[in-house]
Amino acid sequence: MQNRMKDIRFITLPEDRDLGAVTIRKDIPLPIQFPEGSVTDDIDVNSIVAGLIKVVAWDTENKNYGYYKDLLLDLQPDVVKELNLAAIAQSKKEDYEFAEELMLAVNHLSDAPESYINLAVLYAQMTVKLHKDKNDTLADMYDDRIIAILNECRDRHPDYAPTYSEISAFHMRHGDVENARDYLARYVELEKDSKKKEEAQKTLDSINGMLSSKDRIMYAYDKMMMGCPDEALEIMDKYIAEDGGKRWESFFIRGWAKRVLENFKGAQEDLLESLRIDGKNAEVYNELSICARESGDVELAKSYLQIAVDLDGDDVIYLTNLAFLHLGSGEFAECRELLEKARTIDPDDPQLKYLMDEYQKATGDKIGDIISEEVYSDEEIQALKDKAASSGIPYREI
Repeated sequence: MQNRMKDIRFITLPEDRDLGAVTIRKDIPLPIQFPEGSVTDDIDVNSIVAGLIKVVAWDTENKNYGYYKDLLLDLQPDVVKELNLAAIAQSKKEDYEFAEELMLAVNHLSDAPESYINLAVLYAQMTVKLHKDKNDTLADMYDDRIIAILNECRDRHPDYAPTYSEISAFHMRHGDVENARDYLARYVELEKDSKKKEEAQKTLDSINGMLSSKDRIMYAYDKMMMGCPDEALEIMDKYIAEDGGKRWESFFIRGWAKRVLENFKGAQEDLLESLRIDGKNAEVYNELSICARESGDVELAKSYLQIAVDLDGDDVIYLTNLAFLHLGSGEFAECRELLEKARTIDPDDPQLKYLMDEYQKATGDKIGDIISEEVYSDEEIQALKDKAASSGIPYREI
C-alpha cells in the first residue's frame, strides 16, 4: 500500500474551506496528490479528488476513511460511474495497475455486486498477462485475489446469481470440479433469465456426468503427468471395460499412454475412437500427429496438426509443431507463416525461438520485427480509391 500512496501527502488546512456546497474540515488532514515535479502550492480540486480516490482505493484502515469517502462523493456525485468507465478504458489499454485502483475505489464507494465481478475479471486479465510474462509468483497472488473478491461478493450479496457462475468457472479452471458443480447448481437456482438458466443447466448436467467417472480419469491423468504411462494404461483398460467406452477422455488418455509406450498403432486406434465420441479436440489431433510422424507418415502428421491448428489457432504448441514438420520437409513458406503467427501470440516461447533460428539457418532469410496488419472497411477502401482518382494516381486492386 505504501508504494501506491507514494505521491500522496496529507495536509492540514488553517481553517474550514468551502468548495461550493461542500465544506472541507480543517481538523482532518486532507489527502492531496502531488505528482512528480509539482509543489505544495499546486493544490486544486482535481488534486484533492485524485488524493481521495487513492485513499478510498488503498487506505481502507485509515481512521478517517468514512469521511474521505463521503467527501469524495460530495465533491463528485457521479464519481462511481465516471471511475467505472475510466477503469474499463484503462483495462483495455492493459494499464492494469491504474485500472485496479479505479475499480477498487468503485467497489469501496458503491459496494454494488457488479463492482466485485468487474474486479475479479480484471484480476483474471492480470493473471493471464503475468503468466505470459513468466511472472508466475505474482500471477498466483492475483489468482488468489480473484476467489477472495468473489467470495466476498457472495457473502455480501448472497442472492446475486452471476457471482456463483463466476465462482464455478474459477473452480473449473483449477480442476475442482465438485465445487464448480455446487456453485453452478446454486447459479441455476438463482438465475432469472430463462435462456441463461437453460444453458447453465446443460453445463451442470455435463459436469454431473463427468463427476461419475472423474476420479479414475483424473487419477490416470495424474499418472501420465508423473511419468507412469504403464499405470495409467492399466487404470484406463479397467475403466473402459466397465464404462463401455462412453467418454472421449478415457480413450484419449489410454491412447496417450500407448503413444508414450511406443505402441503407435494401438495409440492411433484409441485416439481415433476418442475423436469418434468428440470430434473437436485439438489435443487429440496433436497426439495423432505424433503417432503418424513416429510411424513414418509425415504427410499424415501434417494433416492431423493442421486440423489441430484449425480448431485452436492460438495454441503455440500446435503452431510450432506444424512449423517443425514443414521445416523438415523444406516447405519454408508454410513454415514461416506459422512462425509469424506463433510469435504474435508468445514471442518468448523457447521452441519458437529455436525454430526461428533453424529457419534462418536453412533459408538465410532473417525474420524481422513483427509487422502489424491494418484492416480497412469497404467504406475506407472506397475513400482511398476516390482520393487516388482525384490525385491522378491509378488505383489497382490486388
